[in-house]
Amino acid sequence: MKNNESVKNLVYDRMNGLVEPRENSLTELNLVQNEFVDGLFCDQAYEEVFAANQRLCQRLGVQADHDVEIIIDNLLAISRHLALKMYDYGVRFSSMPQN
Repeated sequence: MKNNESVKNLVYDRMNGLVEPRENSLTELNLVQNEFVDGLFCDQAYEEVFAANQRLCQRLGVQADHDVEIIIDNLLAISRHLALKMYDYGVRFSSMPQN
């Protein structure tokens, strides 16, 4: 179960507020907190990114800036990649004998 790609993605999506746990979902998934709940670190950081993007677009006189969108999308992709790798390392380290 721990190495299951769908479980890793469910945990990541839950942390990012993309899915809500269901009654019939994995018990472990119910322990995963949405990190974008109002007032938490990710919510506050994302609000700052959103506000900065709006200010930049206003200065440029555009509704949206393609390069800013590319930057944000790729930083989110990097974050996802690192998070899923971290999950893999956690599984690997948890199966190693303790000294």
